[in-house]
Amino acid sequence: MAITPAKSSQYTMQDGTHATILRAPSSDVGSKLRASYGKLTFTAAGTGTAKMLRLPPGKVRVHTDLCRVVCPVGTATADLHVGYAAYTGGDGVAVVADDNAFADNVDVGGGAIDAAFSLPAGGFLEFDSLDGVDIEVMIDTANSPAAGDLVVSVVYQMGN
Repeated sequence: MAITPAKSSQYTMQDGTHATILRAPSSDVGSKLRASYGKLTFTAAGTGTAKMLRLPPGKVRVHTDLCRVVCPVGTATADLHVGYAAYTGGDGVAVVADDNAFADNVDVGGGAIDAAFSLPAGGFLEFDSLDGVDIEVMIDTANSPAAGDLVVSVVYQMGN
């Protein structure tokens, strides 16, 4: 049995056999991979949320398997979350925050981490925003490290 359908939507939009030529979005075909980096140097132990970087406005596809979070060991039982803040979607509608979009309850109390984002399953998360999307790290349950660097690196795809 053959695969049905036999062409992706993007391929169909590019194959030129339509009466009206459709164009695949630039975020799908011919786009560029870009990377953003955020580093926070801890000066005291504590809990809470830190803004690490802002993704640009427009349509952005995050390649989560290429993204990383690095954090020194915190107080025993400390948990780390990587997510995004609330933002305004490209259609003007408010989008709620998700503090666990990329990593949920990573045990930084048990040891230092250097890991790829573990969420969402499938390796991609897409945004369409008017003003960009803030990537945040939250540490809860127990205190963050008192010293050292927290680093977040996000690899994303967007149109030319």
